[in-house]
Amino acid sequence: MNELLLSLGVNIASNAIYDFLKSALTRQELTKDQLADQLSKYLNITNARIVADKIIDFAAQNGDINISGTYIYASDSITMKSASGTKFTFGDNSTSKTSTSEISAGSGARIEGQGGAQVRQNPDGSISFHV
Repeated sequence: MNELLLSLGVNIASNAIYDFLKSALTRQELTKDQLADQLSKYLNITNARIVADKIIDFAAQNGDINISGTYIYASDSITMKSASGTKFTFGDNSTSKTSTSEISAGSGARIEGQGGAQVRQNPDGSISFHV
């Protein structure tokens, strides 16, 4: 089971997703391709530290992105954007920081965007919302 998950690029030790996947694979309900397709629809980033030299772009194009308890830093710009049928959620003790701007969301607070919405921390220090 763990080898299959690792081959799909998923490293999870124990949580509800692990239990669901273990159950589905044990009953032979999903093929490897079907499992990969289902997993690609959700990206949960929790308690992470993400740092880039210049630019970070979170693009929820094929599925949802949920960012919580996470510190994000890029010197120039950070963008969080969604596409039709997807959404991004940023918050719950997360910080997104550039050299000229910062967005902080405390416990229980969040910013969500869906259907093409975007939040941009621009190189000039401005923060823009596009819907």
